[in-house]
Amino acid sequence: MQSLKKPFTSGSVHYWRLDPDLWSNILDRVKEMGFNIICTYVPWCVHEIKRGVFDFANNKNLDAFLELCKEKEIEVIIRPGPNINSELTYCGFPKRIVLDKEIQSKTAEGTPVVFPAPPRMFPVPSYASEKFYKEVEIYLEAVCKIIKRHLYPRGCIIGVQADNEMSFFLRTQPYDHDYSKAAIELYHKFLEDKYKNINILNKIYFANYNSFKDVQPPVEFKAKSKKDLRYYLDWIEYKEYYILYGVNRIADIVKKNGITTPITHNFPGFCLKPPFNLVKMEKVVDLAGFDLYYYKEEYHKVKKGVEYLVGCSSMPFAPEFGCGFFALPLPVKPILLRDIEFTAKSAIMHGLKAINFYMLVERERWVGSPISRFGGKRKKHFEFFKRFNEVLLNIDFSNLQKRSDIILLMNRDYTRLELASSILTPLPIFGKITPEEYVCEIDLGFRDIIQLEHDRQWNALYFAIGAAKYGATLGDTELDLDKLLKYKMVFIVTFDYLSENIQKKLLEYARQGGTLVIGPRAPIYNESGEECNILNKYLENPKATIPNLKYKGIILRKVDIFEVKEPVITVEDKTIAYKKNCGFGTIIHFGFLFPIIKEFNIPIELIYIIDAFAKNVKINKPINCYDPYIDIAIHNHFSNNHEIWFIANPSEDNKILKLNHIFKEVWNNKIIGPKIRIKPYLVYILEKR
Repeated sequence: MQSLKKPFTSGSVHYWRLDPDLWSNILDRVKEMGFNIICTYVPWCVHEIKRGVFDFANNKNLDAFLELCKEKEIEVIIRPGPNINSELTYCGFPKRIVLDKEIQSKTAEGTPVVFPAPPRMFPVPSYASEKFYKEVEIYLEAVCKIIKRHLYPRGCIIGVQADNEMSFFLRTQPYDHDYSKAAIELYHKFLEDKYKNINILNKIYFANYNSFKDVQPPVEFKAKSKKDLRYYLDWIEYKEYYILYGVNRIADIVKKNGITTPITHNFPGFCLKPPFNLVKMEKVVDLAGFDLYYYKEEYHKVKKGVEYLVGCSSMPFAPEFGCGFFALPLPVKPILLRDIEFTAKSAIMHGLKAINFYMLVERERWVGSPISRFGGKRKKHFEFFKRFNEVLLNIDFSNLQKRSDIILLMNRDYTRLELASSILTPLPIFGKITPEEYVCEIDLGFRDIIQLEHDRQWNALYFAIGAAKYGATLGDTELDLDKLLKYKMVFIVTFDYLSENIQKKLLEYARQGGTLVIGPRAPIYNESGEECNILNKYLENPKATIPNLKYKGIILRKVDIFEVKEPVITVEDKTIAYKKNCGFGTIIHFGFLFPIIKEFNIPIELIYIIDAFAKNVKINKPINCYDPYIDIAIHNHFSNNHEIWFIANPSEDNKILKLNHIFKEVWNNKIIGPKIRIKPYLVYILEKR
């Protein structure tokens, strides 16, 4: 996949939902738009007649469909599940599977866990259940007999997906499920693998268990101080482990049945936080990505998801990118062509390198795609996708790389605490719900309410770096040191505690020449609440703390004042950020809480703060623009100095921007600049002249 010489653009076509006599014409339409890769599910519930007996005839003739794809030189990513969702009743599971009480996931009260999806809600399976995997083996053995005959290079299949959107069936709250007997046994295995000896766990938990089997999982957040936290943080880490375990079991079954192509997985939405762990998932499968279904007004969700993939994945990939909408009785606004035009361009702007549009071809329960189920064209949609593929070829997109000097890390220590302290069950944290609306705001003995403030401070830095127009991306504290060393600056929100391994990694990054920006606090404890000065010994303690301080036009909160030789930001003779040399690099420590920043209320003063940090490093801005609602990304060609500029207006207002060059506007083949007008929800793709 990494060696593809053409842009990796794909689209979903579901063979069993179409008339086999129309397959050929429909695939011709797909190729006419410029797509040479398609994606299809294989539905367990459709092919199974009864346990162990399967129907692969007529419109279910997977073998014939794959042979036709090979004839037409169309490559295929195949997704056999067992969970496929695909707007199918029971998400594609046979009814007998979801009604089997030995397989079902359980709540803390011991009741079945219901997936609230139309047209019929159903109890979900436990991915810790051995009986479940025995049933899955029977199904996948039958499917893989067909799949392996069509593997690349002899056949058309270039990738196989293990399961689908593994996410506790979107019920991601920590104390919702899975509390089945098998899941609790898996929890005990996780603890034993992590601690090895029960005495080590007892010391950290301040407990006196005789064995790991005596540890009961938490059913609500009851921590009172920092010494209580490891018990709850381990539960959240186990939730990540559970998802990884489930995908790994499915992947192993697929491999055991002769599948040798890359194995992939897809997370639902931009899953930057627990219980999802993209970095570890790519140690289980070859490639993991995010499914992105967003409206034009949700630009920053697309940007965050894609930038995180750029920073964390081996190939930034959207296994599903919204194209049309499901026709089910839900009060949800449809994704229209105007949304797709803006979000698709936004995704490639921020570095997405592989994209599968879901769906390219309509079928029951799905409308708004460029091709009808009878092979007809929806003209405007069809022409957009055709032009999209042409433009990617014209700019040699597969050989471009987004310029990124800065990486902002998501701190997994604090996102685990954020989820652990949730007081909502079972409402999933998707959409616009923020930690302010669901975390327990108890004082755990730290200087700040970390579970509340981390998200606020991370978002402030995210919007500030973007508004300042520096080339940047997103990452995770799970990343290895060698990944961090690719960036000139690493930003990370830090509070009173931080895991020892993260502190060591960040310190080594600075020692080897990087510029590390941390704040608002220098960590003084490790993840167990024990004193730990790995980073703090290189830094200064504050001489005073004041509740508020006005910096230009914004109010900073809980501000530490330092007496140092190398100030970075000083306000009214008060140093609130400073730098210290560390090996061949530098640590910049800011000692204040940002104000609460909302997406469409980004103060210009944030730009001045980032500029103050960045002037300590040789990072060039592409343009001096102080409008926080204009976004810029520059892509460089791997082998020459060729530049492609992307300029986005994610607001509902017209914008005027003065550039330093004349550009070719690639989409419409026009010369523009140096002064340009950017309409609302528009992305310009510009070739520097």
